[in-house]
Amino acid sequence: MKRTLLILLIGIAAPVLQGALNTFVPARFTPDLAFLVVIGLGLYWRSTAGGLVLAATLGFAADLLSGSLLGQQALLRLLAFGAARSASGHLNLRGAVPQSFFVVGLTALNALGVATLNVFFTAGGGFDLVMLRDLLSHALLNALFAFPVSRLVEAVATAFGDDEGARRALRLTPRVRSI
Repeated sequence: MKRTLLILLIGIAAPVLQGALNTFVPARFTPDLAFLVVIGLGLYWRSTAGGLVLAATLGFAADLLSGSLLGQQALLRLLAFGAARSASGHLNLRGAVPQSFFVVGLTALNALGVATLNVFFTAGGGFDLVMLRDLLSHALLNALFAFPVSRLVEAVATAFGDDEGARRALRLTPRVRSI
């Protein structure tokens, strides 16, 4: 329970901190910290159901704080959690470089999702050159901050979790030798 509350606190404080930074620095030059917390959840949280609830809660908090369509960020956070969860089971995303490449791709897909939802539900918005220009710097900053944020999530999951730690066991099929 402690680790869930601490992750909620970190995940809700992240967009508040990002909003405070955006008063001094343009949004394209700040990482999406709440998005990175959700990716860290997908990589290191042991319980899938608990991670989904946390990702949805953090998404709704981002919706309320950002003024976007209610449920838009929640849906995108759930998809990001699922992608990170699935990728962590099939790829080695423990290092900084693999996580950075993964986060760049996931940031681009998240921007595509935001633009698609805006086109579908609002009269304005959508795809434009400004979005593409801002996406490059935003994706690179997300990649730069991905490893430290995911390590923070891992540290919280390990410090307040069970004895097994935060890393999920990989399922390896044993080779059977016939004699």
